[in-house]
Order: sequence, then C-alpha cells, then structure tokens
Amino acid sequence: MAFDSSLDIFGAGALFTAALGAWALAAPLSLRARLYLRFAAVLFSALALSVPLMLADAAALLLLPLASAALMVCALARFARPLPALPASLVMVAGLAGGLGALVSGLVMPALLPVTLAGLAVIAVAINGIAVMPVLAGAGLVAAGLVFLEQGAHAGLLLFCAAALVGLARPQLLRSSNSALRGEAARP
Repeated sequence: MAFDSSLDIFGAGALFTAALGAWALAAPLSLRARLYLRFAAVLFSALALSVPLMLADAAALLLLPLASAALMVCALARFARPLPALPASLVMVAGLAGGLGALVSGLVMPALLPVTLAGLAVIAVAINGIAVMPVLAGAGLVAAGLVFLEQGAHAGLLLFCAAALVGLARPQLLRSSNSALRGEAARP
C-alpha cells in the first residue's frame, strides 16, 4: 500500500509541476487559448493537491470533465477558429454538468463522457492543424478518462493529465517545416 501511495504522490507532483509549466508556457498564446489553458492548469493543480488529502476520487469526478472541456476550448482557439463566448460557455457548462452529475449520482460515466468527447475533439482539431504533440495530448486526455475507470490507478490518471496539459501548452516551434510540408516558401 505504501508503494501505491508513493506512486500517487509522485504523479501528483508531476501534475502540479506540469500545471506550473503550462501556466508559464501559455504566455505567448492568444488570449482565448491562454485563458482556457491556464484555467485547466489551475483545475489540474487542484486535482494534484487533492491526492495527499485522500480526496482524489471525488475531486477527479468534478475537476476532470471541467478541465478537459477547458482544454478542448483551448485547442479550438489554437488550431481552428476560437469559439464565440456562448458556445464556449455551453462547452464549459456541459463539462461542469457531467462532473456534478457524477458527484451526485456516484457514477463515473457522466464524468467520462465529457472527457472522452473533449479528448477526441482535441485530436480532430490538432490533426486538422497538422500538430503532432496536441494529437498526443488529446490521446492522453482520452487515456486519462479511461484510466479513471480503473480504481486504484491514480498515478496513471495524474500522469496522463500532465501529458495532456503539457502537450497543449507546448508552443509550436517548427513553423517553417510545417510550411515546407504544405509546399509554401519559408520566410527568413
């Protein structure tokens, strides 16, 4: 049991560090992408801080769907057109409703549905934007939702959440290689 709890603490530390890094890496992003990415970072840091308090199961039911909705809105703002205020609010409310529904009912499925849909939306938008790391971040988000179904796999959940957060926070560095792939002339 001590080995499991030390892995959970390690995963919580990794997620908290990823949240701090994502907050710092979000600085050059556009306003809409930066706000939602930082909101997801705050939610994931709250999830990381709930692990030593033994509240990770209840906190994940509420925080995971809401943070995944924020990451989806961030990915849409980065790789496609930013969502207007009303649809973005509806996406966030849907994530909150899934989390609250899971807390009230005691079932995991109402929380899993927004996480899975958000992860698949991140994958689709990142593929459209020809970005590899955000595709993997979306896969990490889906994997975090699926690991959450397994009781006792807190470390895996936390590490997949950290991977999703860092994958979407990482700035795209190779714009000239993307333009070369598209056949455009690279600018000096």
